[in-house]
Amino acid sequence: MLFELLYHYWCVPYDPERFPEYLRKDPVHAYGQYAFEEGFKLGAQLTCLSLHDPHMQTLE
Repeated sequence: MLFELLYHYWCVPYDPERFPEYLRKDPVHAYGQYAFEEGFKLGAQLTCLSLHDPHMQTLE
């Protein structure tokens, strides 16, 4: 249930206008690329935040 709630919060409905012209005819590819990009950005943000936490800077 948590995964579904997060998905509906994080992943917006497909809207062809949000994607480049070359991806509009392939909604599966377009939305897959969008989801990958959002996941990558979230991972990068979590990494940066963890590096600023003094308790997370050392691997013990």
